[in-house]
Amino acid sequence: MLAKTLGKIDWFYPILAVVLIALSILVLFSLRSVLNALNVASEFDPDVAVAKTKINVDKLDKAYSVAFEREILKLDFAQ
Repeated sequence: MLAKTLGKIDWFYPILAVVLIALSILVLFSLRSVLNALNVASEFDPDVAVAKTKINVDKLDKAYSVAFEREILKLDFAQ
């Protein structure tokens, strides 16, 4: 009986080690791809933005006034 139990325990640890190694490899590849994507996304070419960027100051001022300078309605609960 003890030999059967020891046999089962002996297989548990190698299988656990293989699963943990496989999961760690998966995590490393995932982390590497995410960090690579962040690196690529952080690269910015200023020549592209200068040629295509136009700011309409009137529309920007109007949007700011609509968002931040509107009258705030106050509720009056005392009746």
